[in-house]
Amino acid sequence: MRLLFKCLLPLLLLLPHFVVAESRPLRILSHDRPPFHFADSQGEVVGICVDIIDIIFEEMELEYEVIDLKWARVWHKIEKGEGEAAFTTSRKAPREPYLYYPETDMWRSEFVFFVQKSDKALAPNGSYAEVARSGGKVGVWRGASYDDVFWKTFPYKDGTTTYSPNLKKHDVYNKQLFIVKGPSHAVKMLGRGRVSFFLEDRITGQYLVNKNNLEGSVVSYEQVVFSKGYPMPFIKNSDYPDLKQISEEFERRLIILKNDGRYEAILNRWLNQ
Repeated sequence: MRLLFKCLLPLLLLLPHFVVAESRPLRILSHDRPPFHFADSQGEVVGICVDIIDIIFEEMELEYEVIDLKWARVWHKIEKGEGEAAFTTSRKAPREPYLYYPETDMWRSEFVFFVQKSDKALAPNGSYAEVARSGGKVGVWRGASYDDVFWKTFPYKDGTTTYSPNLKKHDVYNKQLFIVKGPSHAVKMLGRGRVSFFLEDRITGQYLVNKNNLEGSVVSYEQVVFSKGYPMPFIKNSDYPDLKQISEEFERRLIILKNDGRYEAILNRWLNQ
């Protein structure tokens, strides 16, 4: 958990139509997605997205805390309104009743399959169709939405071919899918041969392959199976005052940060490590 205490001042000048009269920090829900957000060896949440909100919330003179959870737990808290915003939560129609989605992304992904070098011939090009035909186990994390083609290729056991955030038990998933706790767990399962493939953003996957010293045995395919943007939506069921206006001001400042070079500097600092 990362807790930054800042002096909470009236936002009258920064956000002219309202004043926040709340003393508790904004709760930002996080899950394991290095290098964008993850808990370091001390248990502190760090990463690209944390550096971004550090800058913006300091400008807005708002205190906040980042809470590290498994993704399934993040979604549970979103439903219950037990938080104010959530990192890396993609836009899906079933989620819209719970979230204020901005138009501006925090970052964009390119998803690819990772595979052990010795198994790469199972799916020569790393497409959905090839991976499905191979019969190999695919590491995916519970509650993740992926994309529409993924669910058509690997439908739930009851035949459902669209993402459902409410199907939370392991035994409802396609028999070819191996449910993991998150990307770090997926990489370890691949390294141990428990799964043949795992599907992940290329940057996150390669970061974890390197971190686990698997560069010699695990590779990614060149083919991108889907790409999507990841915003930081704010949570509708939160009782934090004026949260919709706060979300709009956050997005306005994120756009400025992306256009003035600070965003690129943060990316470079993490991706060139």
